[in-house]
Amino acid sequence: MTTMLIRSADWPAAQPVERSRVIAGTPETSTLVLHRNTRAEAGLWKASPGEFTTVRQGCTEFITIDAGRGRLVHDNGRAIELQPNTVVVLEDGWTGRWIVEETVVKSYAIIFTDS
Repeated sequence: MTTMLIRSADWPAAQPVERSRVIAGTPETSTLVLHRNTRAEAGLWKASPGEFTTVRQGCTEFITIDAGRGRLVHDNGRAIELQPNTVVVLEDGWTGRWIVEETVVKSYAIIFTDS
């Protein structure tokens, strides 16, 4: 078993969310990929406050919120409150938006369905 210590210096520089996806604010994200192969990816992701759209296409994503607060709102209006220890599954085809109130850090695992 490999143990990994993640330091703040390990995170890639945050990048602005693509303007066409932004609904409010000036959110930025950073992704630290810890494992990836042709079938799956796992890592850490963080997003600064703001609101932006997201689509899960070709994959299912398993998420645990490690820090921060906000909501994930499905296009059908169903909202999931996000806080530390919240677990969410975004199935292939999920569409909605992130509303980040306090910088969110998530652990994630993505299973690719189109590999």
